[in-house]
Amino acid sequence: MKKTKLGLLLMGSAFFLTSCGTNRVQPNYEGVLMDNYGRNGIEDFQLVTGAQGWLWMGQELYQVPMWEQKADPAGVAITARDAGQFVVDPTYSYEAIRGKGRDIVFNYKHVGLEGQEAMDNIEANILNPLIINAYREEARNFTTDSLMKNLSRFEANVENRLKVEFAGKYFTVKTLTSGLTPPESLVKAVEARNNAIMRAEQVSNELEVARMNLEKDKIEADANRIRTSGLSNANLQEKYIEMLRTTANKVIITDGKTPIMLNQ
Repeated sequence: MKKTKLGLLLMGSAFFLTSCGTNRVQPNYEGVLMDNYGRNGIEDFQLVTGAQGWLWMGQELYQVPMWEQKADPAGVAITARDAGQFVVDPTYSYEAIRGKGRDIVFNYKHVGLEGQEAMDNIEANILNPLIINAYREEARNFTTDSLMKNLSRFEANVENRLKVEFAGKYFTVKTLTSGLTPPESLVKAVEARNNAIMRAEQVSNELEVARMNLEKDKIEADANRIRTSGLSNANLQEKYIEMLRTTANKVIITDGKTPIMLNQ
């Protein structure tokens, strides 16, 4: 069926009207106006503010939010240098760098930046892979045991790395949590080791108490022996001689034959 010139004109007019409309950049967004379908590269993308009036064919207005966004990628397995496996379930928040809305739209328009899903698409295709790769690659710098002992350093390494990488993608990392979970076998091994250390300390304390008790018993036995031996003939004779030396009275000593007079 042939179409008349009038029919074609009406169809063209209808398409033109549905492709145009009034648009305004919302508060706390950066507006980016694309001209000429973006055929000339980044030159066709300009930062704009306020009302943009009618959009013509080949034009499109994008709006990049400038407030903090939160993301929660799915948990993944990571492997330490000695093949020990952990699971990370990271959460993070981020924010677009002001003045970089033009670069964000130009570089990530292909992931779909229309509607409420725009930032979700950037997270899924651009930012989440950076997060996961950072955890995986940094984990290879640690053995299983050292990662457990140096978890804070591991997480700091990942965060410092991501700050640089996110800046290269025109975003700022605000917060980051690893949600790291060690393998069950490692948890049991660490628990067994800690229990062994506690038992060893307990035994050491018990041995020390026993040694102190033995020492106490020995001291008490020596004291008792000294007390019980205090009335022996030797001790009595020693005390008797000492008394003779110090007395002021006249004393006669005899062996049954020759008397001896002291303190005359």
